[in-house]
Amino acid sequence: MRSGTSCFNSTLYRKTMLRFWPLWAAYGLMWLFMVPFNLLNNYFSMGGGSVNPAERTQFLVETARDIPRTLQFGVFVACGYGVLCAMAVFGYLYNSRSACMMHALPLRRETLFTTQYLAGLSFALLPNLVVAGITLAAELPLVPQNNWGTCLASLGIWLLAQSGVGLFFFSFASFCAMFTGHILALPAFYGILNLLVYVLDALIRRLLNDFFFGFSVYYGGDVVRLPEIFTPIWSLSGATSWEVGSATVDGVTQTINAYFLQNPGMVAAYAAAGVVLAVLALLVYRQRQVESAGDVVSVRLVRPIFKYGVAFCSGLCLGMFTTSFFGWRSRLALAVCVVVWAVIGCFVAQMLLSKSFRVLKYWKGAAASCVVMILLCAACFTDVLGVTAWVPQANEVVSVTADCRLNYPYDSGDSTLYQVTDPGQIEKIVALHQAIVDHRDIVDSSSSRYQPGDDYTYLEVVYTLTDGSMVERRYADIPIQKSDLNQEGTVTWAVSQIAQDRDMVAEMYRFDQYEQYRLVEAYLDRAGTQSGQTDLDTSQPHYLEGASNAQLKELWQAMRADFDAGTIGVRYLFDDEERLENTYVTDLVFVFEMPTSSGTSRPSDSPASESRTTEMRITLTPNAENTLSWLTQYAGWGTTVFPMFHG
Repeated sequence: MRSGTSCFNSTLYRKTMLRFWPLWAAYGLMWLFMVPFNLLNNYFSMGGGSVNPAERTQFLVETARDIPRTLQFGVFVACGYGVLCAMAVFGYLYNSRSACMMHALPLRRETLFTTQYLAGLSFALLPNLVVAGITLAAELPLVPQNNWGTCLASLGIWLLAQSGVGLFFFSFASFCAMFTGHILALPAFYGILNLLVYVLDALIRRLLNDFFFGFSVYYGGDVVRLPEIFTPIWSLSGATSWEVGSATVDGVTQTINAYFLQNPGMVAAYAAAGVVLAVLALLVYRQRQVESAGDVVSVRLVRPIFKYGVAFCSGLCLGMFTTSFFGWRSRLALAVCVVVWAVIGCFVAQMLLSKSFRVLKYWKGAAASCVVMILLCAACFTDVLGVTAWVPQANEVVSVTADCRLNYPYDSGDSTLYQVTDPGQIEKIVALHQAIVDHRDIVDSSSSRYQPGDDYTYLEVVYTLTDGSMVERRYADIPIQKSDLNQEGTVTWAVSQIAQDRDMVAEMYRFDQYEQYRLVEAYLDRAGTQSGQTDLDTSQPHYLEGASNAQLKELWQAMRADFDAGTIGVRYLFDDEERLENTYVTDLVFVFEMPTSSGTSRPSDSPASESRTTEMRITLTPNAENTLSWLTQYAGWGTTVFPMFHG
C-alpha cells in the first residue's frame, strides 16, 4: 500500500464497494423501477391504436415532469438506507478483532474514516446518478424537444434533492456510529435522535399541561417550530412536496402550469448540515478508543449524558404512561410516577453501560436523578413562576383569539373561534379568564375541592400582547352554577356578560363573514306541517324552493333585524325553563357559496354552480317577528309549525 499520509485509499474503497454490492444494487434497482422503468412502462402501455399520439406524448411529459413526486417517499427510504450504509461501512468498529485489524493497517485514522465514509456515501449517490442517466437517455428520444426544459429540470431537481437528503441521513448515521461500539445500538440511537426533539417537546408540553391548570404552548401562524426543524423526517417530507404554482394577475390568483419543491432551501440546509456532521464524526473518530468495541456508548464523555438522559426521558414518558393507564388524575400521583421511573431508568442505563445487572453500587447516580426530578416536580407543584395564576392586564393585550362556549341553543353561535380587538370586549374576555383562575380550586377537575356544575363551558384564548409575544390558555369543561348568575366575579357571571354582549355574539355567528359570500339557499330544519297528523314530521328539512336571490336576501335582512332587536340569537347558559319557553326546535339555515379555489368569488347575481358551500344556522324564537312574518307571508308556509322544546 501507499504511504499512510493520504486521506483516501482507493484499494480499501473498492473492497468496501464490492463487499456490500447487494446493498447499493438493491437501492439502485428500486429507483430504476420507480423512475425510468415507470416512465417507459407508462409510455408503452398507451401504445394502442385508440390512443391519440398527442395525448400519449402529453402523458409522457406529465409523467416526466412529476418525477419529483417520489421525493417524499425517497425521504423515508433515505432515512432507513442511511443507517444501513453506516452499519455496513463502519461495522468493523463493533468487533474487537475487526477494529484492531483495521487500525493495524498503515493508514491514518483520517484515511480510514474518509475512505469508508465516501464508500458509504457512494452507495446512495452513484445509484442516483445511474438512475438519472438512464432516465435522461429514455426522455431525450421520447419527449418533444420543446418540453426538454421542463422534464430535464424535474429530473435535475429529483437528483439534487434525493442526493442531498441521502447525504444528510448517511452523515447523521455516521455521526451516531462514532458514539457506540455495538452494532444494534447504532440503529437504536439513530432512530431515537431522529425523533428525540419532537418527542421531548411533546412530553414536556404534556407534563406542563398536567401540572399547570390551563397551560398551553402556542406556536402562531406560519412560525416554524424548533421541534419540526430538528425532526428530519418531518421537515424533509414537507420540504420535498411537489406542488403546483400560482400567480396573481390583476388581483386574481390563478393556477399556473408550473411545479416546484415546497422548500428547496430546507433541503439544501439539511445537506449542508450533513457535511458538518461528517466533519464532527471525523473529529470524534480521531479520539475514539479501539477498546470501546462492544460498549453501548464508546465515548466516555457522553456516558453521563446517556445515563441521565435515559433517566429523564424514562421519568417523563413512563411516568405519564403509568398515570394514563391507571386513570390517575392526581398531580401527586403523576409526580411520584415520574420520580420512580426516573430512578428505574437511571439503573437501566447503568446496566447498559456496565453490561451487567449488578448496578446497585451506582446508587449515587440514581439518588441524584431522584433529587433532581423531585425538585422539578416541586417547582411545578408550587408554581414558582406563577404560570397558573397568570392573567394579563387588559391594557397589555392588543388582540385576543377567543373560543368561548355559550351553551344554548345549538346553532352557529354556541361556540366559534373569533378575533377580539375592541378594548371593552377584551376586558370581558380577561375578566372571564381571571374568574376561572381565581376559582381554579373548584373548577379544575383534578382538584380535591372540585365542584360539579349545573352546566359547563370552556374557554380557549390566544393573547397577542403589546410586546409582540403570544400566550395561549385552554380551559375545558369549566362548571357553571345557576346560583352564581348574578354574583359578580364568578365564572358564571363573567360568561353571562359575554352572552349579553350582542356585538360579541354577532362575532360568534360571523354575520359579517357570511355576508361576503353569495347566499344561494335557505331551509328550515326540524319544522313540522299541519296535515291532519297527530305527530309533527320534523325528520326532513323544508327548503324554501323557488325563492329568488332577492327574496333570500329579504329573509336574511329580516333575521338580522330581529337579531339587532335582541329577539333571535339570544344565548342561554342553562337548559332551563326560560330557554325552553323562548326557543323553537326549528333552525333557520342559510346556505352560502364559498370563494372558488382560484381565490375569486362569483358575483352575487351569477347562477349557482359547483363550488364549496357553507351553512349558517340560527334557531328560531317566538319573538322573532320579522323572520316569522317573512316565513308566514312566503307562499305555502302559512301552515308551517315550529315546535317548542317543551311542547
